[in-house]
Amino acid sequence: MASLTRENKELSAENERLKLENAWLRRKLFGVSSERLLPEKDETPFLDGLAPHASAPEPEKEVQTVAAHERKKAQPFEYEVIPADAPVKEIIITDPECEKKGLKPFGFIESERVAVQRSLLVLRYKRMKYNDPDRGLVVGPAPGDFFDTPSGKTKYDASFLAKVVSDKCEFSIPLERQAKMLASSGFHIAPSTLGYIVSMTVSSTLKILYERMVSLIRHCEILHADETHIKLVEKGRKKCRQAYFWCQMAGVGPPMVTFHFAPTRSKDVAELLLGNYSGTIIRDSYVGYSGLACEAACCWAHVRRKFFDAREAGYLHAEEFLKLIGNLYRIEQVAKTRAEEKNTEAALFQERRVARRESRIIVKAFFDRCRQVAEMERPSSPVLKAINYALNIEENLEKFLDNPKLNIDNNPAERAIRGIAIMRKNCLFAGSETGGQNLAIILSFVETCRANKISFRVWLEDVLRRFSSTPAKEIDSLLPQNWKPVASPLD
Repeated sequence: MASLTRENKELSAENERLKLENAWLRRKLFGVSSERLLPEKDETPFLDGLAPHASAPEPEKEVQTVAAHERKKAQPFEYEVIPADAPVKEIIITDPECEKKGLKPFGFIESERVAVQRSLLVLRYKRMKYNDPDRGLVVGPAPGDFFDTPSGKTKYDASFLAKVVSDKCEFSIPLERQAKMLASSGFHIAPSTLGYIVSMTVSSTLKILYERMVSLIRHCEILHADETHIKLVEKGRKKCRQAYFWCQMAGVGPPMVTFHFAPTRSKDVAELLLGNYSGTIIRDSYVGYSGLACEAACCWAHVRRKFFDAREAGYLHAEEFLKLIGNLYRIEQVAKTRAEEKNTEAALFQERRVARRESRIIVKAFFDRCRQVAEMERPSSPVLKAINYALNIEENLEKFLDNPKLNIDNNPAERAIRGIAIMRKNCLFAGSETGGQNLAIILSFVETCRANKISFRVWLEDVLRRFSSTPAKEIDSLLPQNWKPVASPLD
């Protein structure tokens, strides 16, 4: 009889566990994602073409005669055809010295580039030629080239390059789709050419700026850190495997965001990225960061999420913990609102320093109650799991109380990686590690521009024009947080 009673209790506990698991899964599948307390496909690999040295279009193949049949010639694709009726804007390039001497040009050298100015147009450069008695034949300077293509110098303006990169990496428009959109306007440009444009934009310009920003961000006093996954396809492997984008975001000072692509989520990557970092990292409880020597502050939003799931499963004890955490967030919001008038970090830190005296009382009450409820709850209870999660990182959760520069949560980093999560819905996988890292570099500037409230496309176009003429010691002036726009030749 005793064994039957024990078996019945075990079965009841297992049945309850399965019910809770089913409820949780149903909420994840069909419920809303909001954690607010009430009432109070284009299936295209999105990294294709991001690896450097994408192949140039191959010439069309001739008809081949084989033993069994005659193979038909493949349908030709009109690569890089500029329509004859495309709008044209002429740009006259003169030589300043010849103009000062009053010399009249006797002809010009003409070249064309595809550009974007509200709509696609062709920039027709006419470089005036002069007979200078002192210098002989003189021609107006050629427009700067950003990089070489397999067929010679680039045929595309900075505005066009910026549009392709922005549409691809900021708005998740695959290159195949971009090629179709261009073709509908009469500009037939192969997806492989667009891929080459994206990869060369990274290697010729953005990679240098990225490395500088990585150096700056690792000297920040406070960092936000997070990761998100993506599928990776490798040559020779039939199945995709999980890869990750690692995010580091400046917690104080000018907004900066950097991403790093890695085929694993191991602690070795965390050590590679942050092994020499001496500040404080705001993060979740992922064990990959546990081996780092730097200080760690954990995220209260993750704690709240655990109790929210428990409440959704029907455990009433979770409600009182959610209210305590909600009070912490209300205190933070009041401090932020008071500091908005002065609009400085110093004002925010001062308001937090005062407000968190009250937060300290709430945090103590929270953990005291955690220990009390832990003694009453069953081992399988979702509330107990949430309590144990909080108690295991108690020290790191309290860090924000002593440092007003620390956020209460890691939400800024989670917002920064949200764009990648959206991108995963439009595309399937990363085509290579190199392509993944190229995308990480571009996304670093997409999110840094967004954090600084500037247009990524406008910034990129301007940087492409100015990069080669900017001295190395002034390279920081091109970073989004320091960038000042200059007039475009198309304006």
